[in-house]
Amino acid sequence: MKTGRTVFYNGKIALPGGFASAIAVNGQTITAVGGSDNVLAGSGGAEKIDLGGRLVLPGFNDGHMHFLAYALSLEQGDFTGSSSLSEVRSRFRSLLDRTNPKEGEWILGRGWNHEHFDEQCIFTREDLDDLSPRNPVLLTRVCGHVAVLNSQALALLGITGESRFPGGVVDLDDRGEPTGVVRETAVEWARSQIPLPDSARLRRLVARGGEEAAKAGLTSIQSDDLGTVGGDFRKVIDLYLTLDREGEMPLRITEQFLLRTQEALEEFLAEGWRTGDGSPFFHVGPLKILTDGSMGGRTALLREDYSDMPEVRGVAIYPQEELDRLVLTASRAGMQVAAHAIGDGALDMCLDAMEKGLKAAPRAARHFIVHCQMGDFAQYQRMARLGVGAAVQPPFVPSDRPMALKRIGERRALSGYAWKTLLDLGIFLSGGSDCPVETFNPLWGIAAAVTRQDERGNPAGGWSPSQKLTVEEAVDLYTRGGAYASFEEDRKGTLEAGKYSDLVVLSRDIFSIPEEEIQFVEADLTMVGGKITHRTF
Repeated sequence: MKTGRTVFYNGKIALPGGFASAIAVNGQTITAVGGSDNVLAGSGGAEKIDLGGRLVLPGFNDGHMHFLAYALSLEQGDFTGSSSLSEVRSRFRSLLDRTNPKEGEWILGRGWNHEHFDEQCIFTREDLDDLSPRNPVLLTRVCGHVAVLNSQALALLGITGESRFPGGVVDLDDRGEPTGVVRETAVEWARSQIPLPDSARLRRLVARGGEEAAKAGLTSIQSDDLGTVGGDFRKVIDLYLTLDREGEMPLRITEQFLLRTQEALEEFLAEGWRTGDGSPFFHVGPLKILTDGSMGGRTALLREDYSDMPEVRGVAIYPQEELDRLVLTASRAGMQVAAHAIGDGALDMCLDAMEKGLKAAPRAARHFIVHCQMGDFAQYQRMARLGVGAAVQPPFVPSDRPMALKRIGERRALSGYAWKTLLDLGIFLSGGSDCPVETFNPLWGIAAAVTRQDERGNPAGGWSPSQKLTVEEAVDLYTRGGAYASFEEDRKGTLEAGKYSDLVVLSRDIFSIPEEEIQFVEADLTMVGGKITHRTF
């Protein structure tokens, strides 16, 4: 699609201090906002689009997801919503019928959640072996932190009862043999051994993923992709910069670089990369650090035992000293740090490391915690004092609630997922999806932040209603908040002359409709860099 001059008029254009009725863009840049008559008067030969009263917002920005993992999942098995092991097996048979894999070819899928199973337990290799004995299989839990391998995959990867993965777990049966269930870094290592699609196929999947993102109104994402490519940062950089040079980037991407070791970080820094480098469509973001796992998989690191499994407190991916060293190295090099922490124990570790790094290299680093699901008020006050933000996932509120109440009990659950408290303390937040863990539809994220209810309106009044956000605050998570988290607030996040021409036109005005109807609103038009990437009218 061509990039040119466009004028949108007869609409409701959301501005930092109010609303206008028209907006003009020229290529990558917004050139004017104001009244329809005034903007149209200077429009010359621009294309003119009558908005018919529709609301226009800055293009949505997902503050944390896994775009390449999502793109690859478009060709993999989808086990989301499975209610039993029997249904998993049935869907697996359908996947085999649909794809007809060759002998030895990997069979991949994700999305199962044993919390929704009738049996409420994780299945094992024995539940998969008879379905495809000549093919290695890896089926990843919805959280991405737990997976099940069949016996063929275990043999191919050489995983035995003696295998050890720092920060990872291989579940063993009573005989000391692998059950097929792997957790945390063991999952990442297994995935890294699976061949990626060739370059042409990967580009097609990125394009397809971009089309779906555009339908949701996304113009920017902040993505952690290195786990999908075996930790090879050059492969990710080359993919996106090549697409950018050829004008084929489907949206703007800030990469969160998951460099797992000190050696990998130093190699990255030695090649000259720092936060803020890149191009208008590919931006080097923070060093991403995984410090614990998921609550659903009981690998999130807690201060106290899990309520439903005494004497279990989760998994620390790094010893404190190693974590400190990673953060200190990044801080001294001028890198931002984004640390995955779901449990309150992991949050303590992250804040300890960040405080040491900021003392050694004082600056406005804008480090942030990815997820920040558990914590108490004292930890949140410490975040505010240190200037540490959070990349939160509002969709986790409705989807996690039943599981969280079992895992950590009502007292701890109610002190977590505390987006309103974080905002009131002045902590900067971005909103995201962790896709493919959750749908990347920002309007569902906004609805979840505002109502704190699931799709059916449960629980009545919302879960922990004191933590509800206003519609304006929720929109900011997915616009201004995301731009600030990536040091790009001078270029995007609001609709103002001189900023990027990234915008979304909605089917309904979410500022005026009942909050329970926000989840049904759709993106009618999406523009990124002056290109219309999605349009329904």
